[in-house]
Amino acid sequence: MASALAAKMGFNSLIKKHVKYFKVKICTMESDMEFRCEQKWKGKDLFDLVCRTLGLRETWFFGLRYDIKDTVAWLKMEKKVLDQEVPKEEPITFHFLAKFYPENAEEELVQDITQHLFFLQVKKKILEEEIHCPPEASVLLASYAVHAK
Repeated sequence: MASALAAKMGFNSLIKKHVKYFKVKICTMESDMEFRCEQKWKGKDLFDLVCRTLGLRETWFFGLRYDIKDTVAWLKMEKKVLDQEVPKEEPITFHFLAKFYPENAEEELVQDITQHLFFLQVKKKILEEEIHCPPEASVLLASYAVHAK
């Protein structure tokens, strides 16, 4: 009976495929998240999962950056995650960061979460002196930060 059923349904449909996973840690400017990803996933699959989790629709400004040896690299969307030169220790750590800066943030960044993540990153870069900010602008930005809190 079982063999007749197997023949009728097709043997392959009865075999449950064993999917292999790997763990990733995604660091945003305000929190860390962990996900379990399928080994066959491309960069876009992981990136889309992160964006959905954050509720982010303006995705084109952002990317997933990782550290490899003494340098940094951006995850390529069209290649499998594990086929890239990402660290092989789990969880694999990625940083969800703005990859591109708009010319006019006030006009181009519409969604609140986009503005929030973007400005947290800019603030960090100013404080770490990676972005030059004149003293007058620093005072103005500090007043905005106090007002926002």
